[in-house]
Amino acid sequence: MMCTAKETSSHVETVKLMDGRMVKLRPIQPDDAPRLQEGFAHLSTQSIYMRFLQAASGLSDAQAQHFATVDYVDRMALVGAVQEDGMERLVAVARYGTIVGGEPGLAEAAIIVRDDYQGAGLGKMLMKRLLQYGHQQGVRALVATVHSSNARIVRFITKSGLPFEKKMLEPGVWEFRIRLDS
Repeated sequence: MMCTAKETSSHVETVKLMDGRMVKLRPIQPDDAPRLQEGFAHLSTQSIYMRFLQAASGLSDAQAQHFATVDYVDRMALVGAVQEDGMERLVAVARYGTIVGGEPGLAEAAIIVRDDYQGAGLGKMLMKRLLQYGHQQGVRALVATVHSSNARIVRFITKSGLPFEKKMLEPGVWEFRIRLDS
């Protein structure tokens, strides 16, 4: 069954970060594609590499539309949005997508937080809500591909309290499998 953004409206909330800034957490919407592109332009080279494990200079229109269009069940994304210069801007995105043909309930997960919002608890808040949402949709385990130097994500996973396994895919790149149904 496919949900709509309207049906996910109960997943909208405003949170206060550790530094006092306020951020609205909400499900992504198809019209967020330009905001994804704009947010990407505010990421450091290091943040882009840690998220995509490769260098990239931007998101194409097709990529942005793909990332902004989810079915709210098998593919889901939550965003952190703020008002800047009278416009809504996305400062974080946490997402999962079920792996077709894989183990039932297995989904790939990823997160990115704009550099000037890192270290204030936003990523942890978004991932916690995404994990809860995914579990309600039948996601039982998440797979994350993480560069070994990405200490924040490695620390988040290891301190989550959730059981996980990890294996090295290639030098410097780990795959974490995090169980949600324990």
